[in-house]
Amino acid sequence: MNRIFALLIASIISASVARAGDVQVDATLATSLKGESVTTAAPDTPKLFALFKTEGAKNGDKLRGVLIAEDVGDVAPANTTVLEKTLTLDGDTDDGDFSFSKPTKGWPVGKYRLEIYVNDELTNTLDFTIEAGKSDDNSEE
Repeated sequence: MNRIFALLIASIISASVARAGDVQVDATLATSLKGESVTTAAPDTPKLFALFKTEGAKNGDKLRGVLIAEDVGDVAPANTTVLEKTLTLDGDTDDGDFSFSKPTKGWPVGKYRLEIYVNDELTNTLDFTIEAGKSDDNSEE
């Protein structure tokens, strides 16, 4: 009897650990809510949006976006977390988004990545750059 109980507990723990791995997150980066996918943005871009849809998400799942400055020269050390947002999901969505507002002095020029986690498991990474001389053609929506 104890053996059956131990196997049952082990099965429940394994199922909860695998839970986040069952969620698929498709994401793109844009400079407006209705904008096209981009891999570069301007230092004066008012907001960056990670537009996503999920498959397999359950009510209560946590979706976290972490914006990381990989290489922005002397502005910050390599791989500095710039901004972080967490959303609690109500199941799957086709129109979810994270938005990250421009710092007061603008986005530092350099390489960035956005990591997306479901229940603390990394599920997606988006790489992009902020380029000098590029201007933001999209208005914030």
